[in-house]
Amino acid sequence: MNTIMLILKGMLMGIANIIPGVSGGTIAVVLHIFDPMIEAINNFYKSKQDFKKHIGFLAVLMIGCLIGIGAFSKLIKLGLENYSFPTCMFFAGLVLGSLPLIYGKAREKQVKPQYYIATVLAFALVVGFSLLKEPEAGAGAVEMSALSFIKILMCGLIASAAMVIPGISGSFVMVLLGIYTTVITAISGLIDEVGAFASNISSLGFLSAAAGLLTSQPFFIIAAVGIGVILGIVLISKIIEILLNKVYSYTYFAVLGLIFGSVFSLFTDPLTYQSYPDGMGIMPIVCGVVTLAAGVIISLLLGNEK
Repeated sequence: MNTIMLILKGMLMGIANIIPGVSGGTIAVVLHIFDPMIEAINNFYKSKQDFKKHIGFLAVLMIGCLIGIGAFSKLIKLGLENYSFPTCMFFAGLVLGSLPLIYGKAREKQVKPQYYIATVLAFALVVGFSLLKEPEAGAGAVEMSALSFIKILMCGLIASAAMVIPGISGSFVMVLLGIYTTVITAISGLIDEVGAFASNISSLGFLSAAAGLLTSQPFFIIAAVGIGVILGIVLISKIIEILLNKVYSYTYFAVLGLIFGSVFSLFTDPLTYQSYPDGMGIMPIVCGVVTLAAGVIISLLLGNEK
């Protein structure tokens, strides 16, 4: 049962990490797996016993993340293309619903007025990035070269750092870096390629079908992003552990600012309104209010679940 629950929590983290504006780290805090995740990443190599314990935890969590990403990438892409405002409002609700939990963690130790400076600075940082970013181009074709692989890998590394930090959306960072559409399209394309691989085994043979999968553009993109994500998570998790040990309250008050900033970015991002080029009618607004409330309620319920 614990394994099943961890897979389900990993699925929610995976889904969050492909939604611009929603932080996988925040979802991890809400689901009460953020601290054990950081501990597992930083300490799995210290002893044989620790390795078995932590690598098992991380493997199950990773399986859940991959299932969430694979199963919901097409649905999220469809929602953002056709019902962008209600979809993004649901994401905003999930983020807003995490505020009581994050604020409670920020106040676990004595609160000092200067802590709120961290909130303001973090909010200003995210708002600044959201206002300065250029609209992302379409997915287009990616040149399958060593240079392109390194560029995508580096983008994945930068975005993965945000995936772990509560309050920062890894997908939003991908939007800032101009690769979000490319990556989300590649995920959907890779699912199609896996289906083609399964159907081609009988006609082409396993090796030929596998070669077609491994040399496809979606696999090239996802492999580059995946390696970058793994490297980024390993690097940033140690920094997060140090921050939580040394400047705990400053860190969580900064996270509050990051969350407020991510909600601001959702409301101001053209992606939120892309389904309504001629302006929104009353129904999308009503649906957006409903999905916003649903997201808040779901997040609050998850946050209260021990």
